[in-house]
Amino acid sequence: MNKERPIAIDLFAGCGGLTKGIRDAGFNVSAAVEIDCDAARTYRSNHPRTRLLKKDIREVRVSDLKRETGNEEISLLAGCAPCQGFCSLTSKYDKPDPRNELLLSMAKIVEEIRPRAVIMENVPGVLRRGKAIFDEFLEVISKLEYKYSWRIEQMADFGVPQSRRRLVLVAGLGFDITLPEPTHARLPDDGSGLRAWRTVRQTINHMGAPVTVREARSDGGPQAQNWHVVRNLQPQVRKRLEAAEPGKTWLAIDESVRPECHRSDYRGFTNTYGRMAWDQISPTITGGCTTASKGRFGHPDKSRLTISVREAALLQTFPENYRFTTDKMDKVCDLIGNAVPPLYAKLAARKVHSALRESAEN
Repeated sequence: MNKERPIAIDLFAGCGGLTKGIRDAGFNVSAAVEIDCDAARTYRSNHPRTRLLKKDIREVRVSDLKRETGNEEISLLAGCAPCQGFCSLTSKYDKPDPRNELLLSMAKIVEEIRPRAVIMENVPGVLRRGKAIFDEFLEVISKLEYKYSWRIEQMADFGVPQSRRRLVLVAGLGFDITLPEPTHARLPDDGSGLRAWRTVRQTINHMGAPVTVREARSDGGPQAQNWHVVRNLQPQVRKRLEAAEPGKTWLAIDESVRPECHRSDYRGFTNTYGRMAWDQISPTITGGCTTASKGRFGHPDKSRLTISVREAALLQTFPENYRFTTDKMDKVCDLIGNAVPPLYAKLAARKVHSALRESAEN
């Protein structure tokens, strides 16, 4: 094993959040796989030294991955398989999602490559709607003699300034790997050494006023504005956001302003058309992160309307200079919302790096 920069592969690479964290933890991410054009373009823009295979994971040959890594030993195989089929937001749909099976494609690659370690991230719903698939994944790696541990993590406990619960699994080939210990808490006890959750204010308060999509298009495009861009909103949406109080649900908004389907006895998604609060964490950043009707994505400053794309990326812990190389608003929001927060990825990968080193020395 290359003790200084062990080799890693990122499956389902997306726009590169997981790769960013793994690289920051000391790995050389030699190869990655991603099928989406915009995600691949963004990934390559930020990780030019990684050989990206732009293809369906089910069509990837292990020989291709080994070739891209120079046939060196693979120390880490990491992946966050598309999780929409297991997500609570889609639980009302009974139709099976073909993406659910992609976790087993990852298991197959683990079986063929036999990396020394594995990181897998997914939504907690994989324990319910995806239980059979998750159990099969565990069975495969167990038969290969991986020692694994998994936990439902609250990303805010690790310095990510949002409420984001994810299942994270780490596995070592014949050796144990532990998950990172929390660095933050909602209300840390004296002497615990933990810091308070990082807030929206601490994360985006330095940002100036954004431009709208229409303004950006007439001034070099949204990438020229570093994607500090917000949507052009319809008058009725503006009224709802103007009436919204930071940190409160639409129940605090006069019923006459709400959509008709949200009046009277409606008790559904109460965070829609809501505003974040400065001194709290944000709600989960999703692919709808700049759309008021899809969550509490209103800006905490009442002189503003929604958060910008760049602000959503900062709440996901992407650095401010991370490039999103697409001009499509919906696409860039999906890329950000679907990503693994790089900060958490770094902490988890550091634990893997340490375990690999200790295993090599024993």
